[in-house]
Amino acid sequence: MSHIYLIDAYNVMYQCPQLKPLAQRDFEAARDGLVERVSRYCGTTGEPAKVIFDGRGRSPERHTPYRGAPGLEVVYSPGHLTADAVIEREVYSAPHRREIIVVTGDRGIRDLCRGLGSLVMAPEHFLNMVDEVLTRSSAHLRTNYEKFSTNLLEDRLADRSREHLSRLKKRLKDH
Repeated sequence: MSHIYLIDAYNVMYQCPQLKPLAQRDFEAARDGLVERVSRYCGTTGEPAKVIFDGRGRSPERHTPYRGAPGLEVVYSPGHLTADAVIEREVYSAPHRREIIVVTGDRGIRDLCRGLGSLVMAPEHFLNMVDEVLTRSSAHLRTNYEKFSTNLLEDRLADRSREHLSRLKKRLKDH
């Protein structure tokens, strides 16, 4: 069963010990850091997520795909709605509410979404899960790289072919 994560972005930034100090020092960096982590998570797992920000003071943008991250949408609520209201509407209108995981520390929205039938997750638990997945993925890639990096195409070529390619490369470089 695939899940979609609805992330109450500012709540996560200010609830998590990992992001709160950064958010207090450099709000933009904390926001970009959250989106980047979720982007990498979506790319690694294939699970979709919507990072929902309060859009007060911004022109409304809905479902803006994050550059190059399949399955990730960055959403700014319209000026008259909060991120909580957007999340509530998403859950309410979803045909399969059990497939939605709402990530927030806001007790009111957690209770409401749970009552509507979705799952909820604490921000710190979500970020720990994301970090664990990314760490395991990096370790797996490193292991496979080390295992297969000695199996390069150049290593499988005959000496004569390698010398011929080196001469061609030198001639191309000289021109």
